[in-house]
Amino acid sequence: AKYEYLDGYVFLLRPPSSAYDDDAIMDMAGGSVAHAALCARLASLLDQALADGPCIVYTSDARMQLAEKRYLYPDVTVACGEQTGTMLTNPVVVIEVLSPTTEKRDRGAKFKAYKALPSVQEYALIGSEYKAIEVHWRDGNFWRQYHYREGDVVELKSLGVGFPFDEVYRRIRL
Repeated sequence: AKYEYLDGYVFLLRPPSSAYDDDAIMDMAGGSVAHAALCARLASLLDQALADGPCIVYTSDARMQLAEKRYLYPDVTVACGEQTGTMLTNPVVVIEVLSPTTEKRDRGAKFKAYKALPSVQEYALIGSEYKAIEVHWRDGNFWRQYHYREGDVVELKSLGVGFPFDEVYRRIRL
């Protein structure tokens, strides 16, 4: 893999395998304060909803294995069942908070990579510059999507949980 150090951040320029598409997938730390707050809020809401179950919520520090020597660091991941080693191997829900610099990859190469994992049942995209929540879910061999808006209850059916759309954005300035 190739890395670049820029302004105090380490960027992954090209993964060990470029099987995604023509765009390199870059995993980067740092971003807007709204992005950071949304990630924390989503992890908190999910952790509270899943407190008594077998699933655990992970933040972007947890590496998710796509294939041998291929991995990503999603903003928020929920995995169920036993996790061992240094990588999440059976994620059920993956959440990415969108930003202008990552939206194309989050909707394209990353979504393609996540869909290829049989354990992933839902993929959520969260707006950080505008209020929008989009959930894609696996329905047999197809993927369906639903766009949530203010006043809705966001449902993650694979986990059997829901939370208010408005709670995700409460007190977070976009």
